[in-house]
Amino acid sequence: MNVERKLLWYKSSEPNPERHYWNFLIINEQREITQIKQRLYEQLQPVVAKKNIDNGKIFFGDLSYELFCLETPISQIDFSKVYGGKVKDDRRLQPRRTPEGWNDLIDKIFAEKFS
Repeated sequence: MNVERKLLWYKSSEPNPERHYWNFLIINEQREITQIKQRLYEQLQPVVAKKNIDNGKIFFGDLSYELFCLETPISQIDFSKVYGGKVKDDRRLQPRRTPEGWNDLIDKIFAEKFS
């Protein structure tokens, strides 16, 4: 049983200065992940900061994943210009206080509990 290719996202915001923190989880082939990330950067220019949270290969399939955060003053994305597959706002991608807080989410990916 394979994990589904998808782009999951969650946005949190702060008012002063206006900043939006976009957390993304991309599950796909590595080549596709690179292209999707490029289109995300294009949609969110100017990107103020990028934080890589985790990445790796899904051990029971041919897919990889990347989990990262982009900080930007841009509040909207036209996802139809980013990815043609499954795109979903997923509140499980809410910011964590520590990097270890992401472990539960990553475990769910490998356990195929992600729907």
